[in-house]
Amino acid sequence: MSSGFPYRLIATDLDGTLLRSDESISSRTRDALAAATAAGAAHIVVTGRGVPWTRHILDDLGYDGLAVCGQGAQVYDAGEHRLLTSVTLDRQLAGVALAKIEAEVGPLYLAASRDGLDGDVLVGDGYALTGSLPSTPLSDVSELWAAPLNKIYIQHPTLTDDQLAEAARRSAGGFVSVAMAGEGIVELLPLGLSRPRACPSRPAAWA
Repeated sequence: MSSGFPYRLIATDLDGTLLRSDESISSRTRDALAAATAAGAAHIVVTGRGVPWTRHILDDLGYDGLAVCGQGAQVYDAGEHRLLTSVTLDRQLAGVALAKIEAEVGPLYLAASRDGLDGDVLVGDGYALTGSLPSTPLSDVSELWAAPLNKIYIQHPTLTDDQLAEAARRSAGGFVSVAMAGEGIVELLPLGLSRPRACPSRPAAWA
C-alpha cells in the first residue's frame, strides 16, 4: 500500500453516494474508486437495496467483491454472481405484525420484496412507488405469503411516515424490526435488522 494512503478499507453506499439521481455512476467517482483500490484499499459496497436491484450496478462498475445488501440481510458475491447468505422474514410473524399494526391504525397499503437473486417487488393497490425500480402488481394480499420475503413496505392513507413507523414499533416491535428507508418507505424487516434513518435530502429508491 502507498505510504500516503491512510485507508485499508472503503465501504460505500449506493443511493446518494456512488449513484447520481439517474442511478448512473460518474467518471469522477469511478476514477476515485480505481485510485483507492490501486493504492491498496479494499472496496466493499454496503446498501439497503436488495440484491436484485444491486446486481446490475455492480456489473456496470466492474465490481467483483462482496456486497452487503438489504439492510445487512444479504451477502452477495459479485464476482461469482452468487447469493452467499440471506435472512428472510418469518412470514407467520410478519402476518401477525401486519394484523397488529392494522388493528391500531386501520388498513395499510402494502408492498414486499421477495428473496433471491431475481426476487421481485410486489406492489399492492394504493401503494405509492418511490423511485423507478421494476415491480409486479399484487392483486391478492395472500400472494405475499407464497414465497420467502426479505421485507414488507407499508404506507398509510393519512399518517406521516414518522407516525406510521412509531405506531408499527409500538404495536408490532416484538415481531419485526421497523425502519424508515426514505420518504414514503417504512419497512418491516426480520427482527434484529435495522438501518440509520435516511437524510431528508438523500435520493430515495427501493432501499
